[in-house]
Amino acid sequence: MLKTSLKIIFALVLAFVAFLFWQAEVSNSVRPAVLQIEPGATEADITTIAFGSCNRQSEAQDYWPLIGAHHPDAWLWLGDIIYADRYGIDGLAGQYDIQKKAPAYAAFIDETDYVYGIYDDHDYGMNDGGKEYEHKAAAKGHLLEFLDVPADAAVRQREGGYQSYLIGEGDRVVKVILLDSRYFRDAVAPPTKKDHRYGQNKTGDILGEAQWAWLETELHNSEAAAHVIASSIQVLPEEHGFEKWANFPTARKRMLALLNVTRPNLPLLISGDRHIAEISQVNIGDYPVYEVTSSGLTHSYEAADEANTYRISSLIGVKNYGLLHYVWSAKGPELLAEVRGINDDKVLATLSLNQKLAPADKKALSKIIYANTTMPTELKPCPQSPNCVSTQTDQEAKKREPIAYAGSTADAKLRLMKAIDGMKRTRLKTESNNYLHYTFKTWPIPFIDDVEFLFDEEAKLIHYRSASRVGHSDLGANGKRMNKVVTAFQIEN
Repeated sequence: MLKTSLKIIFALVLAFVAFLFWQAEVSNSVRPAVLQIEPGATEADITTIAFGSCNRQSEAQDYWPLIGAHHPDAWLWLGDIIYADRYGIDGLAGQYDIQKKAPAYAAFIDETDYVYGIYDDHDYGMNDGGKEYEHKAAAKGHLLEFLDVPADAAVRQREGGYQSYLIGEGDRVVKVILLDSRYFRDAVAPPTKKDHRYGQNKTGDILGEAQWAWLETELHNSEAAAHVIASSIQVLPEEHGFEKWANFPTARKRMLALLNVTRPNLPLLISGDRHIAEISQVNIGDYPVYEVTSSGLTHSYEAADEANTYRISSLIGVKNYGLLHYVWSAKGPELLAEVRGINDDKVLATLSLNQKLAPADKKALSKIIYANTTMPTELKPCPQSPNCVSTQTDQEAKKREPIAYAGSTADAKLRLMKAIDGMKRTRLKTESNNYLHYTFKTWPIPFIDDVEFLFDEEAKLIHYRSASRVGHSDLGANGKRMNKVVTAFQIEN
């Protein structure tokens, strides 16, 4: 009878130990309930396209590292790459060469997979010029040489500088369509309103029939998941008195009708020229069309104050550039477009779209896109179970005091890392400027626990959260662990 009872007890002990090891294995595979900022932690891949316009080659080109920090897959020039119309057609190549050899720009394009573009007027060679420009074929040639377009590319075999490219593979392709708004454009009309530079050429065209036919084919036959349609001049705005598609109302109406008929996947118009930035929206029945204008890179119209009925953002007068982030998931692409300041990289305007052109959650998209660079300010809350302690919780039993430090945050972080490195069964998972994420493996049962640290530089405090991945009670293990960490840090200090 005794032997039978001992066998039962022994079997139960073995079963319990087996359960504990199984739980430990589960904790090793469970996605930790920590701030997800480590590389590869997101469930979506991202394609980033940067764009801009209006760049004086004679001015400082020191902003390229700021754009490069976003690691764009492609850069799109939207015109006025250089200001060279005063140099004549013979001086165009030399001015392009100045831009191409600018050290910061050269380093940027060396790290960027694709660099595409189209001219506007100042790099076309004639201010506000159109099809009347006698050197337009040579201007096109200089543009393609600057962009290193292959000799056998389709654009080199036809009139005009319009082009299309595919970025990505499989079902994650963005088609970039670059329109030529100069080579075939009819004459501008004289102004009919005060302070306007031009009026309306009501029957005039911008693209020319060959380019229209090409564009219709590009849209009708496209299986790309997203489309970027680039025009050097603005397509949607109607009220300002400068160059725009609305100066040729028949052509503008034709463009909107073509988009409505073809309805390509996730279309977005982008434009430059204006030395301002803004986001516009026009509804064609139930079909919304969006345009992001970004201009300029080296100079802008800071005192801009003009009407635009279709504007859905603020009017931006500081120097700026644009970013398009395509976030890929099983549902298809979602797009977060941004206009950012050149001087401080501040987000000045945003637009979020999904494949049905419905509003998406900008904050959620931004958190995915900038997961590796976002500076966190708070830790996740502790669960209701008692297996967690934190300096940022309202649960009294789990509340701990943050660790005070003197000196720089960098020195405090090094001291903390050195203290933890002296402990057994620890592993650094993530490190950023103000954040550390460690895993601790318990003994003898190898449970995985997550310990996070946030450095508040202004208050000179280190906040922390230590939590078990599985189970209910930790028998005080997380509290005891953090007591040891705090003591070790103070000894290092």
